Amino acid sequence: MDGASAREITSSPGPTLTMITNEEKGLATAASESFKAGNYTACVEQLKKLASNGKRDPKVDHNLAVAQFYQSGCKNTDEFRNNLTQASKLAQLSLNELDSLEDAVQGVFFFNHAVILFHLRQYNDATRILEKLFQIIEPLAETLAHSVLLLLIETYLRSQQPDRALFYLNYLEKVLLGNDPTPKKNQGSDVQSGKENENTTSEKYEMQKPILNKCKTRCFLGLRSMKACKRELKHMMNSAGSTTTTLFMKSNFEYLRQNYRKAIKFLNSAPQSSNSRVTGECFSSMYYNNIACIHFHMHKYNLAVFYARRAIQENINAVQEIPKKHGCELSGRPMKTLGLNCHSELLFNIGIQLLHSGHPLSAFDCLVEAVQIFPCNAKLWLRIAECCILADKQAEVKRNVATNGDENRGIVKSVVGTGIYRKVVLVSGTSTNASSSNGQSAAMPEATLDFANLCLCNAFNLLECEWQNSTTPLTKSASSAETDSTDLPSSKQQGYFHLKPAPPSQPLKSSEVISLRCSILACSAYVKLGLRDFTCALENAEKLISQPQVSGSLKYLGHMYCAEALIYLDRISEAIKHLSVDVSDVSILYQGDQGNKEKTENHTDGELPEGGASAQTYPETLQTAKATMAFNLATAFCMRGEMNKAKRCIMQACSLIPQSEVPPQALLLGIIIELQCGSTQLALQMVKKQQLIPYYKATEITYHEPAPILPPVNPNQKPVGMPAFSQSQRPIGTPGQGGFRPIAPPIGQPIPLPVGQPIPLPVGQAIPLPSGQSIAPPVAQPIGPPMSQAIGQSFGSAISQSPNHGFGPNLGQSSPLMGSVPVSGGLLGNASQGNLLAPGHGRGVFSPVGSTQSTWNNTTWK
Repeated sequence: MDGASAREITSSPGPTLTMITNEEKGLATAASESFKAGNYTACVEQLKKLASNGKRDPKVDHNLAVAQFYQSGCKNTDEFRNNLTQASKLAQLSLNELDSLEDAVQGVFFFNHAVILFHLRQYNDATRILEKLFQIIEPLAETLAHSVLLLLIETYLRSQQPDRALFYLNYLEKVLLGNDPTPKKNQGSDVQSGKENENTTSEKYEMQKPILNKCKTRCFLGLRSMKACKRELKHMMNSAGSTTTTLFMKSNFEYLRQNYRKAIKFLNSAPQSSNSRVTGECFSSMYYNNIACIHFHMHKYNLAVFYARRAIQENINAVQEIPKKHGCELSGRPMKTLGLNCHSELLFNIGIQLLHSGHPLSAFDCLVEAVQIFPCNAKLWLRIAECCILADKQAEVKRNVATNGDENRGIVKSVVGTGIYRKVVLVSGTSTNASSSNGQSAAMPEATLDFANLCLCNAFNLLECEWQNSTTPLTKSASSAETDSTDLPSSKQQGYFHLKPAPPSQPLKSSEVISLRCSILACSAYVKLGLRDFTCALENAEKLISQPQVSGSLKYLGHMYCAEALIYLDRISEAIKHLSVDVSDVSILYQGDQGNKEKTENHTDGELPEGGASAQTYPETLQTAKATMAFNLATAFCMRGEMNKAKRCIMQACSLIPQSEVPPQALLLGIIIELQCGSTQLALQMVKKQQLIPYYKATEITYHEPAPILPPVNPNQKPVGMPAFSQSQRPIGTPGQGGFRPIAPPIGQPIPLPVGQPIPLPVGQAIPLPSGQSIAPPVAQPIGPPMSQAIGQSFGSAISQSPNHGFGPNLGQSSPLMGSVPVSGGLLGNASQGNLLAPGHGRGVFSPVGSTQSTWNNTTWK
């Protein structure tokens, strides 16, 4: 828009403008030419002369604010923001109220305000303004319309919504190609004018083609459309060459195909980027963060933590190098650098990685700081609860070691006395796991089960609340005409219509919300049992079992949690029903993700992750699950006094697992059963050898010695007769009616048991549930991303199938101790696929150079 037209428009709000003089028109034209030539000082002087005639024009004040901002090197953002607000008030507009936007002439005020919000990383507010401008995009000037669409595409990509970005990208491409069915007002009717317009449109498209290719590649990476992404990457490599942006995207592409070594190779070959003050990005921080996410998905968690710490340090160094103006938060630094600091995202990633590496307290500190910036992420609250659970479990193990001594001694705590007074003291099977807040409020951020309970309540409430999607609906037209229908599923099939925000990871689809809800219910039941709130624990466990798409592993744990809660409530008969269910599936894959798994396998042609996700899942095998349930069922029968049924259950469990995998609680249970049946000597032998002797003896295969080769028998030779024993010659210990009698039975109780407590196992001790009173307590299992989708899960599934499909583990598929990888995520195996920032399905969020660089960094001149 030229300077003269800025004063000739009479349709703008405000007082009616009088006709301008030739002198004013000359000043406006000269100011416009100076601005286009980059001579901002002359432009500011000319606009001040134009504004000094006493006639206040909002467009002149607006252009003066823009020129002064460029004159400062785009550094005085605070001053520009204030001047823009004053100019909008003069035009009777309120930038915070979209209802005041009624005319296309007013669009430039709101667009420049959206640019400021974008660099301040307030993407939701910027999106609302840009969508409002899109509704009136036809009457907008062509340059402004293109700027609105490009900024809207970048905003959706930053907010992890590639489906919507692709919709607006296709619309922009049609407009640039001239295929828009709506006729333009400036198109001539003659053929020569049509050819000129076609040539002009073609030139504009060629100029914008690199930007469009980059945006398309990022959209296809976010949608996991490998074929279309490979085609766009090929175009980028041919046109732009091996630039930093291209190699980072290529690395992200190889990562999604699970070619982790190739992904690292491309990252290492990327050239060093220029100064972060110029680009607005910290190359070294993104490099180390992406390397950390790759190692996270290779299950090298400690190495991932090492690189994540390097990324945080590089980010701190880059932020400290940026000059700042005292007293002005946004001034004294280029506008591009306002969004340079990614400290919160990096804390999210490293928190998921620390959680998977077995450092819950350090992970808790990182995630608690990150949740202050991203309080609407339900996965993040779940990760914090997992940190509390794992920290409580580790503290319980330390308490047991301090109470019972070295774990290598097995069930024997100590031996007291000598000779016939020698007694064996067994370890204590009881463990109190109630509230450990030491009298302080449960709301204080401390790694306790009380705080975990509050975090789980927040996560559940965030899932249940309604989220209103954007006012602009998406239709099938969002699918690209160049993309095969089999390669890029429609938005409706992928569940993009029902998204829940989970910053900094990708929004949660409907299928991921279902899986995340199951993980939250499982953790809630575990925590309630640890806090001895058995009624609420039973309620959450029953809700978990009744979920329509719960995984086999969580459903199995749900029955175990129900049984323990019922035993504590003295409802043993109902508990036996839960322990008698047929266990046929203990997989961590949710029923709704079966199709996604097949699609992932079809698109994946790379190497498999090292270590395997099943290493951190519970139960690891179907045989272990059945054996654990049989041991717990034996405990329930023992509490009811049905010792024969309890023996049969132990016998069944011993036939499923080797003797080396029998938990010590099962051995204590077998000893108690033998004592109750009167087999004191057999119980002593079990204590001495620390083995379930009678049960494994019945199931093990005996070895038969081969028959010796003897000389032929002489039929005439009679066997030598043996003299009969007399009563006095009967050997001591001959089996009698009561079995072998000990030669010198010890005096007193062979196994010191508390008075009045024949069964030294508390109610529900053998059940593998919280408070460490389980035969096989659940093992922490990855997220995630995502923790999805390590943090779904870099910038863009750590933390996994990350859920959340960030650069990280998958989000919805997790065990109760490790949440949803994922997250991608997903930060962080298959269990918490959650998004690292993806540690994303916990997957981490991959950050190619250019993804954090806005297409339109500068305000629009009018």
